[in-house]
Amino acid sequence: MKMGLATFLKSNGLSMQEAARALGVDKSQVVKVCSHDYPHWEEKESDFIERLKQRGFSDSIPQGIDIDTDVMVLTPSVSNFKALADDLADQGGTLSSSIGMAIGVAERGKTHTSKWYVQENPRAAYVLFVDGSTKVQLLRDICDAVAHVRPYSFGHCITTLEESCKYTRSLIIIDEADKLPVEHLEMLRGINERCNLPLLLVGEEGLKVKTDRVPRLRSRIRKPIVLFEPAGSVDVAAYWHEAAGIDIERTAAETLARHAAGGFRSIVNDSIAISKMSKASSVSTVTPKMLEKLCAA
Repeated sequence: MKMGLATFLKSNGLSMQEAARALGVDKSQVVKVCSHDYPHWEEKESDFIERLKQRGFSDSIPQGIDIDTDVMVLTPSVSNFKALADDLADQGGTLSSSIGMAIGVAERGKTHTSKWYVQENPRAAYVLFVDGSTKVQLLRDICDAVAHVRPYSFGHCITTLEESCKYTRSLIIIDEADKLPVEHLEMLRGINERCNLPLLLVGEEGLKVKTDRVPRLRSRIRKPIVLFEPAGSVDVAAYWHEAAGIDIERTAAETLARHAAGGFRSIVNDSIAISKMSKASSVSTVTPKMLEKLCAA
């Protein structure tokens, strides 16, 4: 069977961005050829593979399982996050209650989803709140994400955001927002209104408790709030299909889901461990022995 471009990249450990650089094309073109969305993709796929082979990459399939840990599985939680973010980022949408919220316990994939959304949407930006940051430091991080500048003063930050958002609306996703002090949240509410800057606050469940205590904040939260649920066996199976091109058995998916305890990060870490086992034994499937070794560790 002829090897497709997606498999070729995976077997050579190439990301789509790296392949695009090697080919001298945009990443979007590589993505569309891999997903068969490009016009006459068969010809372009053969051309890309031949050009990559000329650059020293191989079309032989190595033994073992290769994992692409950057894949995104559209679980219900991820789909709900995307719908909320799309709604907030809509250039023609309402700015009423334009602060969104996505919550869930650690390891549910909130950060991975946030970064994935920003990568796919040029009008969205990601800011990680560092516990202990002052209000000015947070505003400078937001200005850097929106306008690629770091004004020195509070006033200059506000002016920069006003000017940047005057013609084009950006969505700022603030991760670990549960660590934000209430006075920082109040400041963000003011920035949201004054600068027409929609925000998506991402954090653990204490974030909702904190905002519920402040009526002015609570009334500006866009509904529905996204709750990241535990990943189940169906999500695990979907991840393995997307990340490794393997359709694992139902019992294996259930075992991996239990071992990960619903945590997306644990699912990814477990897949890396199994990939190493498979390469050590030159086996290209997930075996019961691998699962037994994983769970015993």
